[in-house]
Parts: sequence; structure tokens; C-alpha cells
Amino acid sequence: MKPSSQPPRSVPVLTEVVVLPKAAPEVVEDYPPLTPDPAYAATAPAPLGGWPAGQKDAVVVPPAAVDEAMLTQRVLADLDRQLDLMFEQRLRETLAPVLARMTDTLVREMRNQLASSLRELVAKAVSAELDRLHKR
Repeated sequence: MKPSSQPPRSVPVLTEVVVLPKAAPEVVEDYPPLTPDPAYAATAPAPLGGWPAGQKDAVVVPPAAVDEAMLTQRVLADLDRQLDLMFEQRLRETLAPVLARMTDTLVREMRNQLASSLRELVAKAVSAELDRLHKR
């Protein structure tokens, strides 16, 4: 696939790509309080520092509703990483042939300059030797 030389006319914004719910999910508080299973609580391993006082019978609270700002930040961070990788790959693909041509041109020009300098150096050496032979 050949990349186009023109940039896209528009870049979608996050709200155009990710459709968020209109309202936050309802929190139902009609459930009875959670109680730990005694069979599990007896065999459950304690955290590394041990159980804090009165915390062995603590109830695990489910995570809160989706935090839109945190979701946005995570998506943008992920997009940033993906864009960096994509741009690096595209730059490498684009620059490789350009740099190869420039290197070939540079080598050719340097070879021509070196050949010209060597011709001048040999001509001066031959001229100096001929002058020395004529003076004898």
C-alpha cells in the first residue's frame, strides 16, 4: 500500500471514536451488605503486613463507575504510544530510500573530488620532477 503524500483532511477526536453512555450507570443500593464466607475467611492468606486491626472481616467494595477522565487519559496514553511507533515506522520507510540515494550521490561526488585531487597531485609531482631533470 502506497502512503498518500497528502495528510488526512480531518483527524477524528476521541469522542467521535469512543461512544460513551449518555448517563452514568445506576448504583443500586438495595443489595444486602456483603459478608465474607467464613470458610474462605478461615483459609484466606493474610496480606504481607498481616491484617490490620478489625480488617479481617472487611467487605470488598466493588469498583466505582467508569471514570471518564481516567479512561480518556489511558486511551490517549495508549494512542500516544501507538502513534509514536507508527510515526517511527513510517519515517524509517520514507527515509530509507531517500538516505540511500543521498549516500550514493555523496559517494559519487566524493569519488570525483578525490580523483580530481589525485590528478592535480600527480600532475604537480610530474611537473616538479621534469623541472628538476631539465636543470641538470
